[in-house]
Amino acid sequence: MPQKIYPRSKDRETIYLKSVISNPNIIVGDYTVYNDFVGETRGFEKNNVLYQYPINQDKLIIGKFCSIACGSLILFFFLVLIL
Repeated sequence: MPQKIYPRSKDRETIYLKSVISNPNIIVGDYTVYNDFVGETRGFEKNNVLYQYPINQDKLIIGKFCSIACGSLILFFFLVLIL
């Protein structure tokens, strides 16, 4: 797949997510799209993936042909059990 950002020529609210992700711990499959009609579509990492700290080495893997809606949040959490 070419590194095309917008799947439709006149639609700037929908993007191919793989083309705008820079975090190596976020892996996105080809043709997965994200739509944001409220904010900045290219801000997915910052605005929609929360609490993914590099020190934890968490990975987010999103498959091919997925569609992620505006307002979707992906939360990472760390659980500590003290026995």
